[in-house]
Amino acid sequence: MNIRTITLPLALAVASLSAPLAHAHAKIDAAEPKAGSELASAPKEIILHFNEKLEPAFSKIELFDAGNAPVKLPKAVLAKADPKTMATPLPPLPAGQYHVRWSAMAHDGHKVKGEYRFKVK
Repeated sequence: MNIRTITLPLALAVASLSAPLAHAHAKIDAAEPKAGSELASAPKEIILHFNEKLEPAFSKIELFDAGNAPVKLPKAVLAKADPKTMATPLPPLPAGQYHVRWSAMAHDGHKVKGEYRFKVK
C-alpha cells in the first residue's frame, strides 16, 4: 500500500467533516423576553443567547416602540461567564408593542441579524 492510497481518502474524510463547520453561523438559541410574548410587566433587560461565542465590538441590540421610535439603550455587553450571551438593561417601558433588532458577529467573522416583537400589557 503506497502513501497516495492512504493520503487521498484521509484528506477527503477530513474535508467532509470540516465542511459543515465552515458553513455554520451564529444563531440565536433563546431570547428574554421571548419572541411574541405578552408580558404583564415591563422586562428589566433583553438577554439573547446564541450557539457560538460573539465578538462584542460588532454585536448590538436595538429596541423600537410601537411608533418605530428608537428606545435609548446602553451598549449591549457579553456575559463574562458566557460569551455566547449578549444583554442590555432596559429603561422603564410603558405598555405597548416593542420591536427588538439585533446583530451579532461570531468569532468566525460571520455577521447575522434578526428581529422579533414583544408586548407589555
